[in-house]
Amino acid sequence: MGLTDFISLVALYVEMGVLAYIDWKLWRTMYTPLNMLMLPYAFMLAVTLMCCGNFGVAEFYYPSLLVWMVGLPLFALPSWFFGYAFRGKLAVENGGIINENIDMRILNIVTTVIVVAFIMRFVSMVGSSPYLPGTEDFGYDYCGGGFWGHLHRVLHALSIIYIYKIDKKHWYYILLIMGMFFVTLMYGVKSWVLIPAMAGFCMRLFAGKMQLKMGLIFKVLFFAFVVFFVTYSFSLVLGQEEVATFDVIFEIIYRNFAHYVVSGILGWSQDLQLGILEQANFDVLLVNVLNLIYVVTGDEFVSPVNPFFIHNGINGSNVRAFFGTIYIHTTAIQFVIVVVMVSAINYVVKLVALKTRDFFVNIVYFFYLGMLCMGWFEIYFYHLQFFEVPVWVFILYLAFRKKDKKESKALPVTDEKE
Repeated sequence: MGLTDFISLVALYVEMGVLAYIDWKLWRTMYTPLNMLMLPYAFMLAVTLMCCGNFGVAEFYYPSLLVWMVGLPLFALPSWFFGYAFRGKLAVENGGIINENIDMRILNIVTTVIVVAFIMRFVSMVGSSPYLPGTEDFGYDYCGGGFWGHLHRVLHALSIIYIYKIDKKHWYYILLIMGMFFVTLMYGVKSWVLIPAMAGFCMRLFAGKMQLKMGLIFKVLFFAFVVFFVTYSFSLVLGQEEVATFDVIFEIIYRNFAHYVVSGILGWSQDLQLGILEQANFDVLLVNVLNLIYVVTGDEFVSPVNPFFIHNGINGSNVRAFFGTIYIHTTAIQFVIVVVMVSAINYVVKLVALKTRDFFVNIVYFFYLGMLCMGWFEIYFYHLQFFEVPVWVFILYLAFRKKDKKESKALPVTDEKE
């Protein structure tokens, strides 16, 4: 690391500290879109830099930090605008009040039926599918499209609800959560386990149901590793003609875990160093909108999957983190517009959640925060989940909201009584 590289790194962390402080002053909480994008990135950047140049991992290209140094203040603009515009008009506090206007009794039955249906489908497919559980082909056939694909996206919202509502009294919620995560693990995309999990935990922290302590952080990190362990164990064990030893499996999983951690930040770093391999295609950032239109028109779908893999010393990576992906597919003006618009959408949802204190609005808000938390890896707002999960949440609202006005009055969070 040269002097210029060191200065740019320090400047970025100072910038993030200043932006975090301003957001705190405006909103009196750390659970804002800017912080949920920025703070996980700050941590993962430090981890990536410790790995780069060691263990065979490629060196880091420090000029790639510039896109984050420019992107973060742009992302902060809607925060400043809405924060000052509504200052004094909406109550902001360190902690949150969420109106738990949801009838869990019937929802428990419906959720159990959905989870059991997915497990029965899994058992049936294990005996009939030509693909092994844990592989991409098996995952897509299992719940990647059609009826089961849409039903799978319902589980994103349901898992947030049950993580938020779990307590010692309702121990069976753990079984439902495990069942829902099992389905997503068999789908094979780890991010869709991590995003709802982080959304649920952040929602609990915001509402004061739990406290942010070092022990909790270690538990979250351990959970992330377990997700990887289970996902890769299925494909490794079932794909071996001879059963692999635990040491071999653990080493492979550890390397893949390290690859996942560095792939987004280092992938963007390497891509920029190579002169950007991809050809700019703005449609990629609108893929969730365009593909909905193409369903009607019959045109060919746009694929959001980056075809360019860059080897980072462990494996090939085709992800470029939040701002890297936006930068690749935009002009300078388009970059500004996309970043500000994505931020503005998140802060508008935050304002609605803050104004209404509604449980269902907060599910959507924290789901979006969960996607931002993964910004160190990739941008997730061009996935269909960006639109579909809020639609399912609205359907859940119509079906399972409490009708009693006395019960729907906004009150501080207390122990659940059903």
